[in-house]
Amino acid sequence: MTDPFDALRRPDAPIAPSDAFARQLRQRLTAALQPLLAAPMNTTISGRSGATATQHERTLVMTVTPYFSVRNCAAALDFYRDAFGAIETQRLVGDDGRVGHAEITLGGSRMMLADEYPEVDSLGPESRGGPTCAFDLDVGEATRVDAMYAHAVELGAQGLSEPADQFHGNRSAVVQDPFGQRWTLSAQIEQLTTEQYAARAAQDSGHGSFTVETPAASSTTSATATDAARSQVRHHEQGDLFYFTLPIRDLPRAQRFYQAVLGWQFGAPDQGHIENISAPPGGLNDKSEDTGARLWFVVDDIHAAVDRVRAAGGTAQDPVNYDSGWSSDCTDDQGTVFSLSVPSPEYSA
Repeated sequence: MTDPFDALRRPDAPIAPSDAFARQLRQRLTAALQPLLAAPMNTTISGRSGATATQHERTLVMTVTPYFSVRNCAAALDFYRDAFGAIETQRLVGDDGRVGHAEITLGGSRMMLADEYPEVDSLGPESRGGPTCAFDLDVGEATRVDAMYAHAVELGAQGLSEPADQFHGNRSAVVQDPFGQRWTLSAQIEQLTTEQYAARAAQDSGHGSFTVETPAASSTTSATATDAARSQVRHHEQGDLFYFTLPIRDLPRAQRFYQAVLGWQFGAPDQGHIENISAPPGGLNDKSEDTGARLWFVVDDIHAAVDRVRAAGGTAQDPVNYDSGWSSDCTDDQGTVFSLSVPSPEYSA
């Protein structure tokens, strides 16, 4: 199975195992590493001044998932579905009728929530006397900011800040939902360089002026590379084109050709990923047996989508979870090759 981000990364040594072997090895390693990734981290992370390195150091993939309490969680789940398009993936209801745990997804993000449990000091904003945290929801397009703001207010949210274009290149609005949580609805309307962003921040925007300070740890990353990476993160709907690859034989030669014809930019002579396009991103692939362009289409649920392909008369390989997200290589009922993908949060706005 070919993953776009994995296929475009050249190995350090000229080793080309068969696709079947690579797929089997990846699945075995993923299954073996899952218990380690799920286990509590009991090692000290070195790197701070004066820190002592442990004998065994390992890199863990970590994510942060918001978890909050609300009064009347069932009603909150309905509101987030109707107002923001959230998809409920799990709900546990106790014998007292309270929701003890629920999970929703918004785009590529996952959130957890539950009813209030005063007996363990788990209270929502209404009981605390105000929001205890806030959420920023990237809705993808500027027009959706206005529409979702109006719809949320219509469903009972309190409008705190009406939709407006902001100095940081986003259009945003702020609402407080009927359960006390505060949400900023935003969408990018301008692609700013670091210099433009700093210049605008220095002007008084009604909340004072600000100075952009770059953390020392990120000083080796150029502003151009950061801006390019940010431009390729976007909101995805089911059926959207997520990624494409073009089959080529000579990568450096193809880079020169497409740079001259289309202005495509590449990070290095041995990298096929195109760094300056975003609708959708794509790359050149000299390690594929494909004779035509390969297209990856977005789906909400990779396993359900694979079932639909097979039920409709096509073929689909079992889904595999790569760094770029879930992927399955398929053919339709006439033999056309395509792929399905659930983009990882890293590549979704």
